[in-house]
Amino acid sequence: MKRPVFTFALTLFLVVAIIMACMPQSVQAAAVTIYTTTFNSGYTDWTASSATNGISLVTTPRISGSAVRITNTGSITRTVSTVGYTGISVTSNLAASLLENADWCYVEYNTGSGWVVMQQKTDGQDNSVYSSVTVSNIAGADNNASFQIRYRGQDGTSDHCYAEDITVSGTLGTAPTNTPLPPTATPGPTATPVLGGSVPGDPLTGNGVVSRTVLTYANLTSGSSTAPVDDTSGFGLPSTAAMPLHVFEGLLVLNNEATNGGFSEVKDTYAYTGNADNPRKHLPEFSFEFVQNGSHLIPVNQGLSITGHAYWNYIVGPGRAWSETSDNGWSRASFPFALVQRNANCTHNGVMTFLFNGTSVSNVRYQITQETCAYYKINMWGQLSAAYSPYAVSNAATYKNNHAAEVANRLPTKPIADLATDFPASGVNVSTFGSGVTAAHMTYYGVIINGTNYVSGCTTRYGTYAFCGSMRAPSYSTAKSAFASMALMRLGQVYGTGVYNQLIKDYVPEYSSSVGTWTSVTFNNTIDMATGNYRLAGYESDEGGSYMETFFLAEPYSTKITAAFNFPYKVAPGTFWNYHSSDTFIVTRAMNNYLQAQAGSGADIFNMVRDEVFTPIKLSAGTMTSLRTDNNSTGAPFGGYGLFWTQDDIAKVAKLLNNDNGMANGVQLLQTDMLADSMQKDAADRGLDTTGTPVFKYNNAFWAKQFTTTDGFTCSFYTPFMSGYGGITVVMMPNGATYYYFSDNEEYSWSSSVVEANKLAPHCP
Repeated sequence: MKRPVFTFALTLFLVVAIIMACMPQSVQAAAVTIYTTTFNSGYTDWTASSATNGISLVTTPRISGSAVRITNTGSITRTVSTVGYTGISVTSNLAASLLENADWCYVEYNTGSGWVVMQQKTDGQDNSVYSSVTVSNIAGADNNASFQIRYRGQDGTSDHCYAEDITVSGTLGTAPTNTPLPPTATPGPTATPVLGGSVPGDPLTGNGVVSRTVLTYANLTSGSSTAPVDDTSGFGLPSTAAMPLHVFEGLLVLNNEATNGGFSEVKDTYAYTGNADNPRKHLPEFSFEFVQNGSHLIPVNQGLSITGHAYWNYIVGPGRAWSETSDNGWSRASFPFALVQRNANCTHNGVMTFLFNGTSVSNVRYQITQETCAYYKINMWGQLSAAYSPYAVSNAATYKNNHAAEVANRLPTKPIADLATDFPASGVNVSTFGSGVTAAHMTYYGVIINGTNYVSGCTTRYGTYAFCGSMRAPSYSTAKSAFASMALMRLGQVYGTGVYNQLIKDYVPEYSSSVGTWTSVTFNNTIDMATGNYRLAGYESDEGGSYMETFFLAEPYSTKITAAFNFPYKVAPGTFWNYHSSDTFIVTRAMNNYLQAQAGSGADIFNMVRDEVFTPIKLSAGTMTSLRTDNNSTGAPFGGYGLFWTQDDIAKVAKLLNNDNGMANGVQLLQTDMLADSMQKDAADRGLDTTGTPVFKYNNAFWAKQFTTTDGFTCSFYTPFMSGYGGITVVMMPNGATYYYFSDNEEYSWSSSVVEANKLAPHCP
């Protein structure tokens, strides 16, 4: 019997449909060009921000036709709607000429969470030759009506940046229902907030009657900023605050950051700023998305945000929204932020506040009056006009739920004075904790015992910080312990302890140009600061020398790794301790390349620790990024410094190490033998003696101090501790208590706190 034609055709159609459905997305739909330009016809479809000597079309240098020359701090910006497209990629071409030290040219993109550098040039890269960079699958760029690209200069009046061919491409798809609306569209969020949200502690129960003398409605709508005000009374959530009258969801952009604002020096060891104006005295460009959950204002991006500014990057933290009866029907918002020195760990804490309704915002008042930075202390303040683009933020529910979970998962917290009432028979003198450190230089401190975090307040030069629980402190060398060492413990847990004896030379090819000898140096030797390669044998003599200065100042990976290896051979590896932050950078790179050999080229050692250690112990969203080379979120993580802690974050890290044996939620995160050695639980492996006086032990990037009967104890024991530049200590005691403090006056005084903590629970059996 003859088969009907229509049956065969239908069968063929179904087969083809099934095959197409099973094909990878890249086969089903190839990338297409969404926007492209050669600038041969000019740049009239871009928004130009002119500066000294202007922006102009030139024919030299060029790829073809014309290019755009940008001088000084000028920029050209283009908004490209990617609605209907996914897998967004940008290919840019950039050249530069006549750049000098601290001069930069950038290509950047912005998904709504702030500008991200995708290509840059500086002194030494200014040969008028174009280079091309492609960034693919940009997070947050899919189906985005407000995706932006920008060429920008950060240089002197006679220096030039050149913009050439740029293309935005993507895969044609279906736009989701939560596509962000363009700024001119009807606002997305409803004007009536959901009372209470889902964050513990909501809803606010005040009547909104607030006696306010600073940052009043009149101040924020028509006034100006002349000096800092008290943080708590000006920026903090009042006890009588009522729930907000509006929902803030969308993009907040500040205007004229580079030219406005006040500035005063408190300490400037390296003479960064004089009387003249300087970019250090001003905020970087501010453009961040927020969502709101009840009275909680939540930035979409809470980690380190690379701005492209010559000196500053941002960390923006979660704040609050509320209403006051004297604000004429507007709602009020306030949130913490920090300026982080570019390519450095210094962290300067500030606050911003503004009024808002469903469509508009008042001026935004900001001030910075606190830092953890031994060499550069400043006050900054100002009041800037701002633009609010309300729209439905993509994945808003996820950000809201994640923040609610983070607040709920914070360790129980009490004022440190409550130690005396919670341990009434101990006779503990709570004033011992925090002593030995000049109060003006203390960021915060605390004691963790029995799962409760007993915390100090957070003082600034102008009152108490309004968001103490979100105040960021730099890790400095606590990252050697809490990132690099834990990364090696995690690798040991996942891939076996043989990783500890892997050789640096097999995973960091740059060793071959070293003046030292690395043929038999292991990962474990390097995490122990015992590579045998050094110049000066004195206590941290190399660390404070000119060779390490070259390492610390290096921003590109190639320069930094070369400087890290610039120490000659002296002794056999594993036999002598010599402190080098560069060693931790080397072993972090080695671990990264080892991980890629096991898990694929896309693996990243910091992201592994973030996902497999930090996330299970529920650290805050702002801790999930690290300083990296090239001032870029995709650079090589520093390893030896570059994280940012809150009081809750460092308490959870200490709890994992000192109380939970490297386990969370019933899962072993850290390899137990290496952890036991690090926590001084193995008398046969105390580590190496440090040089200098007093002599400490150093094992797997953890320090340890011995206490004996001469200190008033009935036994001898070691206390492992993390230590950071400027005056940072996290000491984990055998009674299960941890004492931590973050300061910046080079004061390391904590032995008395170990003695005092013995009253809470004995260190000796």
